[in-house]
Amino acid sequence: MSDRVIVAMSGGVDSSVAAAMMKKKGYEVIGLTMQLGSRNGRCCSEQDILDARRVADALSIPHYTVSYKKAFQNDVIDYFVKEYIRGRTPNPCAVCNPKIKFGVLLNKVRSMGARYLVTGHYANMKRDPGTGRWLLKRGRERGKDQSYFLGRLSQDQLAHALFPVGNYPKDKIRILAEHMGLPVARKTESQEICFVPESGVARFIENERGEPFRPGKIIQSDGKKLGEHQGIIGYTIGQRKGLGISAGRPIYVTHIDGRNHTITVGDNHELYHDRLIASEPNWIAVPELVDKMEVRTRIRYKHRPALSTIEMIGKNRICVHFRTPQRAITPGQLAVFYQKDIVIGSAWIEHIER
Repeated sequence: MSDRVIVAMSGGVDSSVAAAMMKKKGYEVIGLTMQLGSRNGRCCSEQDILDARRVADALSIPHYTVSYKKAFQNDVIDYFVKEYIRGRTPNPCAVCNPKIKFGVLLNKVRSMGARYLVTGHYANMKRDPGTGRWLLKRGRERGKDQSYFLGRLSQDQLAHALFPVGNYPKDKIRILAEHMGLPVARKTESQEICFVPESGVARFIENERGEPFRPGKIIQSDGKKLGEHQGIIGYTIGQRKGLGISAGRPIYVTHIDGRNHTITVGDNHELYHDRLIASEPNWIAVPELVDKMEVRTRIRYKHRPALSTIEMIGKNRICVHFRTPQRAITPGQLAVFYQKDIVIGSAWIEHIER
């Protein structure tokens, strides 16, 4: 296979600098921009495609667009909607990476005779000389580290991935972009879910479903009714503001029941738990989990990894026991397991274990 690489160019500064870095290293670089937009969404806008093309022109590399709208709808948007209907909080980026970027797009990369798919993720990799396994590592800048969102990648996917910006802080990437004369050097980055329009998650999901969410009860843990809500979609575990009820003290969402359409609220201390059950483990640093393992577990992207012990409790289920209780463990989110900077693996949070 040649030294050709494909860069997934989003039109943002990170992937643009990644493309420039690969060209500087002597690779034959081709840029691909994915069109993934939903019926109502705003991702992969015409401006983003134009920005990616302008960067490719500045670097004198070929650039193409590829449409994976159907796959994105089936694998990411439909999953996103179904999780909210169940009363869970989905993590679309953690699904998109293995299924779309390193799924259908990586297949395209291989068909074009390229060795690697290059992205602008803030993460690092190395190969374990002892086991031969590819190891996923945290990015240098902790505030921008995106290894969490890559925790579902397989060994084969990691073997064909490159993350050239992972060893740099974000500010340095912007400086490099300016020095390289890239037209997106000062482009701001979106902090929102890429396919959700400005009208918000609730409106987006109701449009996808074709009907509004059912109203239901807001209750305490003892079952006492405190009020009503207009749909579970408007709530998440740990939420305090916007509950629309008065209890005479600060109260928080502690549980969402998608089947019975109820929201349970309680005091802050009710949000803390030291055990969770997760499913569908994906192991990266090890082929499987045989014995108990001491790790640091990250229960959401902005969560600081916490000391914990993980063990299998069935063929497809893991118990995570934290040394100290963690706040707002949320079903539907991804639990990612670390030892130092290395990602051991990940699993989907199902429920807390009392």
